[in-house]
Amino acid sequence: MYKYITAVLLTIIFISAQKTYADDIIPAATAIKTTIGSQDFSKFYKTSSENLLYLLLSAINENHYSIEEIQFKTGSVLFKAYQKEFIASIASKDGYNSFIKIIPVDNNYNFSPMLLRKLHDYIELNNNINFQKIL
Repeated sequence: MYKYITAVLLTIIFISAQKTYADDIIPAATAIKTTIGSQDFSKFYKTSSENLLYLLLSAINENHYSIEEIQFKTGSVLFKAYQKEFIASIASKDGYNSFIKIIPVDNNYNFSPMLLRKLHDYIELNNNINFQKIL
């Protein structure tokens, strides 16, 4: 009788422990997905488009991302971060306001939103710097 009660108690303990352990496990498919809002991809800045291009290049350099290609005439930059390629395009609204849009090249939006926030934060912090051409 004593063996029967201990066997039942041990079975209950092992079953309840497995059930609570299984509730704490996060499935791998949901852990990878991130939510990135559309406000992270594009943003307006109160600076000229040329100044914004130089700020973007310095932000990419500061975060140790590699610049693959720069088009000064069109205002676009192709860079690589965390084995993923991104393209940033800059457009001028008028002489004092500019617009930047950063999107992945392969249209796979499954990446960390911190990558874009680091670039935008750097640009916002250093927006008062005006770059000048040195002869």
